[in-house]
Amino acid sequence: MIPEYPNFAPLGIGHLGEIEEHLRLTPRDTCELSIGNLFIWDDFDHPQVTAINRNVCVLITPPNEPPYWLEPFGALQLKETVDICLKHAGRISRASEMFVALLPPGAYKTEPLRNQFDYIYETKTLAELKGKKYDGKRNHVKQFAGRNPGYEFLPLSPGYKAEALALFERWFAVREESKYFPRLAYTSQKAAVTAAFDNYEALKLTGGALLVDKKLRGFTLGSPINPEMISVHFMYGDPSLSGIAQTLLWEACNKTYAAYKYADLEQDLGIPGLRTMKLSYQPLKLEKKYEITA
Repeated sequence: MIPEYPNFAPLGIGHLGEIEEHLRLTPRDTCELSIGNLFIWDDFDHPQVTAINRNVCVLITPPNEPPYWLEPFGALQLKETVDICLKHAGRISRASEMFVALLPPGAYKTEPLRNQFDYIYETKTLAELKGKKYDGKRNHVKQFAGRNPGYEFLPLSPGYKAEALALFERWFAVREESKYFPRLAYTSQKAAVTAAFDNYEALKLTGGALLVDKKLRGFTLGSPINPEMISVHFMYGDPSLSGIAQTLLWEACNKTYAAYKYADLEQDLGIPGLRTMKLSYQPLKLEKKYEITA
């Protein structure tokens, strides 16, 4: 059971039912509020949960920035709840535009966080890759298939954990010299991948595995933000295989994520290459997020 403020508990799988119920009552469209993201980054975010005015509130304490609250899950006595949050930690961060719109105009300072904006796409568009603007993407997929005849794309399962972690090591090895992928990023991502596989069924994650010669060479997994939108948490491909990133996303949108109208490829964190790649897929919209302070 989630304790009443000022008491806290470390967010754990035991809180899953209460969290899901609050998110169903007040759905929002940011990746932080997908069930997967709330739980798999536990080792990095150190989330603590409390109830304020019957709203569920999650306090994040990461190692690379000051503590902050996620937006409260609920809509009861919001101003009073926000005031308590701001008095406690000084800020609510990654807040959705939907949440900001519920607050009294001018009551708080709100600053957009461009590096945290989510990239939203129509899943069907990423599956079909129609039109001239996607010529390059289709060519990568076609060439990958030509170089790797008989490759398979299958449902992901917890049984792929060891292979997935080995693939993650190869993926990160070619990036660790970059200032955008420090050792902290390695540690946090590896812990999140591990947590995802360890809690795969409890968190109702869904994913796909790309196999070449029966060996895992790419995988993706995600969890729903709402019934129409999937948040794609991970997409890792063997860096030695040209075109695997494009093929992995194309296959996933045709199969793994096809039941969802929209795919949220999450934020770019200000990483130039990641921003360029996500923009190249022509997002339907950027889901804005804000920092709220007194």
